[in-house]
Amino acid sequence: MAIYFALNFLLLFLWTGTTEAQTQHRSSSVNINTNNGKTTITVKNGLSNSFSLEYEGDITISDDDMDVVAISRGGYLEVKKSAFGSRRRIFMEPGSNGRLIKKYYVGSREENYTSEGKKWLSEILPEVLRSTTIGAEQRVDRIYKKGGTYAVLKEVGYMSSDHVKAAYIKLLLDKNPNSNDLISILKVVANDINSDHYQASILKYKTMAFLGSEATTAAYISTAGKINSDHHKTDVLKRAIKSKDVSETQMKSLFAITESINSDHHKASLLLETLKSRSLSKANIDLLVSASNDIQSDHHKATVLRAALASKGLSESGYKTFLHSIEDIQSDHHVTSIISDLLKRELDSASLAEVLELASKNVASDHHMSTILRKVIAQQNLEGEHLDILLKAIRSIGSDHNKSEVFKRLAKKRFSNAQLTTILNATKSIDSDHNLAETLKRFAPQVKEKGNELKEVYRDVCGSISSSSSYGSALKAIQ
Repeated sequence: MAIYFALNFLLLFLWTGTTEAQTQHRSSSVNINTNNGKTTITVKNGLSNSFSLEYEGDITISDDDMDVVAISRGGYLEVKKSAFGSRRRIFMEPGSNGRLIKKYYVGSREENYTSEGKKWLSEILPEVLRSTTIGAEQRVDRIYKKGGTYAVLKEVGYMSSDHVKAAYIKLLLDKNPNSNDLISILKVVANDINSDHYQASILKYKTMAFLGSEATTAAYISTAGKINSDHHKTDVLKRAIKSKDVSETQMKSLFAITESINSDHHKASLLLETLKSRSLSKANIDLLVSASNDIQSDHHKATVLRAALASKGLSESGYKTFLHSIEDIQSDHHVTSIISDLLKRELDSASLAEVLELASKNVASDHHMSTILRKVIAQQNLEGEHLDILLKAIRSIGSDHNKSEVFKRLAKKRFSNAQLTTILNATKSIDSDHNLAETLKRFAPQVKEKGNELKEVYRDVCGSISSSSSYGSALKAIQ
């Protein structure tokens, strides 16, 4: 069967208008330029072996890839090659009788085509076809009919350009190969294609086909892991994440690949896409939180951890990993934002103590620490041990102003006599007379309601105030 080359097929691989695509593989490169229906291709194989061709129209090539048998009306084909100082050229166009006019040149001198030119064309044409996408669709059809996937991949092995390899592999994928063939294709993508761009383009071309079985999905994820570019690797993995064909078990392999992504931006975007696109098991939520440990950027890590915290699958072990992840964040702002989200959950006393101890160690700013403690007051139950844990954290604040602000927020809540006694005694940690007096005055309404016993506690705390004016103002509040 004759092979037909159509310009429309080439446009699948070229940009619209004037386009130049260059693919390099070791010492080989291919340049393609198309404009107004005319296509020019230049192939360089080493320093002394290169060729170029220019054509318009539809070209029919013989089944053995050795000759051109037809060119559509108004079209032409010109092939040039230089090697070791020798220049050869063939020009073809359709004649008036339908037969092709073929001319052969050595240097600037025309030679006999039948005796010399045809032989030279048969030698160079296979090289042309393996270096460009000319006739690719029909060649894949013919090769596949004869030998299946193995034969097409064998032909790909003769090619040096990743651009051309990718074009042939994509055409092979259009044949709906079975699982074993898909695994063979993925091996070629992983081992024989050097370009991250073309590796990624193949993996994204038929994502659903690659993810059709456990075996092909595993091979797909493994191949994606061999892409060097963080951008391309992330792009491919996002496609896999969005697919429901990736099992929760396979997600473990996917998270392992994220370790090889160096860019914090790309790693974070991949993990965020995971949280957005999938309902993960508790085990995989834990893996995701653990994967975030490798993110160096406080901003990106905080963004991932906050998104993970918003999910419903965080287990006890994941919670521990979560807290460990916070320890590496240097920014008070980001630590505070994460802990603030964490405090939206109802924590038991052990968890609250752990969170506030972590905050005390990792948050240097008194302002941010007071923000966290005000969140505790607003969102957590302060019965039992919770109150003691909170008061311990308040005492860790260095700034009297910020410490006072937290106590004032606490004064808005109702407490028992015993709790109020504990709180009033805790205010003694405020060294500033002014701030202590202002804090006590906020508790005065509750103290007055509770009776004389609590008023004595209040007066005892007032005794810590040295300033007579501040002392008088605090005492006056309970009269």
